[in-house]
Amino acid sequence: MAININASLTTDEGFEIDSAWGFVNQYFTNDNWANVSYYRSKASYQNGDASLNIDSLPSRVATEITNADFWGTSLAETFTNKCIEAIEAVTGTGTCTIDKTE
Repeated sequence: MAININASLTTDEGFEIDSAWGFVNQYFTNDNWANVSYYRSKASYQNGDASLNIDSLPSRVATEITNADFWGTSLAETFTNKCIEAIEAVTGTGTCTIDKTE
């Protein structure tokens, strides 16, 4: 899944962007976590562009998935919502949404 981020951000190189798109890689090991890579847009990701360097946003999120979450019907959405909580701790409440488009 992916996350639409509607907030002004500054890359580590000093470039200002109005919004970003975060791709979530989910990992289920002894420690449940997700990596989030940020791009200018979904098209940038699909074109194979390099991800953005934004150290102020979390790149690894501990998801603390429970058994009920794991065996539920919306695991990917639960995982992504945990990432949204971590991102919105930086960008502000209501700045992120799940991108469910293909």
